[in-house]
Amino acid sequence: MKEQERGRRGILPVLIRVVAVAVLGAAVWFGKGLFTSAEPSGSPSAIPGVAAPLTTTPDPTTSATSTPTSTPTPSETATGTATETPEPDPMVQAVASCRAKWGLQSAARADAYRSLSQWDRHLKIMNDLQAGKLTLAQAKAAWPATTEKAADNIVAFRAADKALAASKDACAVEAGATGAQAEAVRSCAASMKTVDGVLAQARVAVAPWETHLKDQSHFKAGGMTPAAAEAAWRALWQKGLATLPGYLAVAPKGQSAACTLPA
Repeated sequence: MKEQERGRRGILPVLIRVVAVAVLGAAVWFGKGLFTSAEPSGSPSAIPGVAAPLTTTPDPTTSATSTPTSTPTPSETATGTATETPEPDPMVQAVASCRAKWGLQSAARADAYRSLSQWDRHLKIMNDLQAGKLTLAQAKAAWPATTEKAADNIVAFRAADKALAASKDACAVEAGATGAQAEAVRSCAASMKTVDGVLAQARVAVAPWETHLKDQSHFKAGGMTPAAAEAAWRALWQKGLATLPGYLAVAPKGQSAACTLPA
């Protein structure tokens, strides 16, 4: 009996330890189920009390979905949409074209006047010499003043006249155009017509003057004899007397012709 009692006492502690281990194992298993979920193992969001990591905003310079931006044009800024450049005002263009043409014509007019004024004085000296109002010595003393830079003045006229002829500008507006600008262009067109007539006469009148200056240059260089030079001069003098009056008759009107255009 005593042996059996001692055996039961020895078994009882063992059983108590076995039960305790079993209870502890069940608690551990139950606790494991409480702190896990269907999410993949190790996911921080599955653990209560642990915050999920902060997300990082993608860098727009490296993001594959970022798109470049462009600076809006002034018209886009004002209206929110792109607009086409407005067409130039036809009247503004007409005024600008007229101003350019008048500038070229005025230059040719001034050069013609400068050159042919010298030719006029040169011929008058010859007239006075032939009329006995001047001696030959007096005439020879007076002529140099009329030929100073005369060749250069003719070259300037020819160049200005050529530029005028090559220009595509004009003083013109539509027949139905109204307003101050249209009237100003029409007024300039009338002035240009007057100056065109002056220049037409100038082209004719300057030709014998141009030839006479070349002959004088040849004579001084030894390319013409005195007799040949005098004969050529007398012929050109008569030609000058025949062609210059046409220019002199219209030159004053050409000089007074004006063109005033709005800014």
